[in-house]
Amino acid sequence: MKKILFAALLLVSLMVCVTSPAWAGGLEDAIAGFAAAQAGNYDKAIRLFTKAIESGELSREDLSKTYYNRGDAWRKKGDYDKAIADLTKAIESGEFCREDLSKTYCNRGLTWYNKGNYDKAIADYSKALELDPKYTRAYYNRALAWGNEGDLKKAIANYTKAIEINLNYAKAYYNRGLALMKKGDDDKAIADFTKVIEINPKHASTYYNRGKTWRKKGNYGKAVADYTKAIEINPKFVEVYNDLAWLMATCPEGKYRDGTRAVELAEKAVALIDAANCLDTLATAYAEAGRFQEAIKTQERAITKLKQEGGPEALTEFEKHLSSYKAGKPWREK
Repeated sequence: MKKILFAALLLVSLMVCVTSPAWAGGLEDAIAGFAAAQAGNYDKAIRLFTKAIESGELSREDLSKTYYNRGDAWRKKGDYDKAIADLTKAIESGEFCREDLSKTYCNRGLTWYNKGNYDKAIADYSKALELDPKYTRAYYNRALAWGNEGDLKKAIANYTKAIEINLNYAKAYYNRGLALMKKGDDDKAIADFTKVIEINPKHASTYYNRGKTWRKKGNYGKAVADYTKAIEINPKFVEVYNDLAWLMATCPEGKYRDGTRAVELAEKAVALIDAANCLDTLATAYAEAGRFQEAIKTQERAITKLKQEGGPEALTEFEKHLSSYKAGKPWREK
């Protein structure tokens, strides 16, 4: 919406100035630059925006918009310092209406966020919201920044504000659900994940995270159902294969344990990613299936891989698993 608006304003400027040949070249380059950016050719877009800026043919308003568009192209290329410089020039020009200025602050906030400077990102998102209190994207982006700052309460409040403005904002429900899950508010997290599924029934990650939350609550049947649905939607979702295999190998409720199925799932996870965590799960599945020699060999591989990956915090747990298999005992969650 932002890009379309700015492009439309540039086109209006071109129509107004079409009778003045001295102004046409700069605007044509600016518009061509926008078209290149829309096509994903950011190098070409930047060259054209730069040519337009250096032409001296742009009005102050169109110059501001061109700085904005070049800044956006720099951001998408990953050159955040140049993006911030251009967006700052656009802001300082004073040529934007409140809505466009709000969008420019929001985009600069996103660039600060990309750089990992969450404080400055939050400041820019807050400025954007002062100018446009109904700007849902700014609330959503500020929530992400607060989450990265570790302030879950403020993150949840901002997601909630975005949802109040747009009741079908699936990404806000999803990320609020993640924040609530992290905060330990499992019932509200499940409610948010359920809302996402109502809006988008094909979102595998939502089924996965709702399944994790059901499992945490001890509702293993619903966890299995959600994990299974996530795999149906995304057959290469390694985390789901791994988590479901672990549940079927270690569940405290015997009716949900199935060693054969656990091995099948864990082998698929390892085939996708030969990681220590997946090997640990595969060994656990072998043990549940009574295949202890394979469990021991696989767990030894998992420990070697863990050391290579630099995960010493899990080493004690992995060694406990190995001792259990050597004693002919499967591993159980408590």
